[in-house]
Amino acid sequence: MADAFSWVKSDWFNLVQSVGIIGGLFFTGLSIRQAARALIIQSLPTLAEKHRSLWSEIIERPELQRIIAEKADLSVNPMTPAEEIALDVLLVHYETGWQMAENLGREDLEPLANDIRKNFVLPLIHAAWEKHKDCHKRRFVRFVKRALEADVRLRPHVRLRPHVRLRPHVRLQCKV
Repeated sequence: MADAFSWVKSDWFNLVQSVGIIGGLFFTGLSIRQAARALIIQSLPTLAEKHRSLWSEIIERPELQRIIAEKADLSVNPMTPAEEIALDVLLVHYETGWQMAENLGREDLEPLANDIRKNFVLPLIHAAWEKHKDCHKRRFVRFVKRALEADVRLRPHVRLRPHVRLRPHVRLQCKV
């Protein structure tokens, strides 16, 4: 004990300096995390506007009407390139919303799961999902699978993500 006391007595300045540096790094990291969360929160109205715009376009454009049709026979009339592009954008939009909710540490993803349950059973959306799901993050694919199975354990463990990526979501182009 005497050795520890003599070390503190002789090196107190180094100890205070080290604690100050570690504390400064901690608070800097916390500040960066809060700024990233604020940036995501500021993006939520933009995401909502994109959601409205995307669905409005699908509803208003006659060549995309089959996307929302409950009975569309893809064996008779395969998916058109315009439908496939619109559906690819829609799937990326769903994943972006899921990713934002995950990054914010949202516990309740049930509204998104309900939307997936309602829309991913439509023939064209379901076909596009089955064709392109390998191009999406595995965690999102698992989330969609659980949502379609109406699994109430959409988020079996609640935890805040240790960091928030500031980079935009980059999606690889998958050709199937």
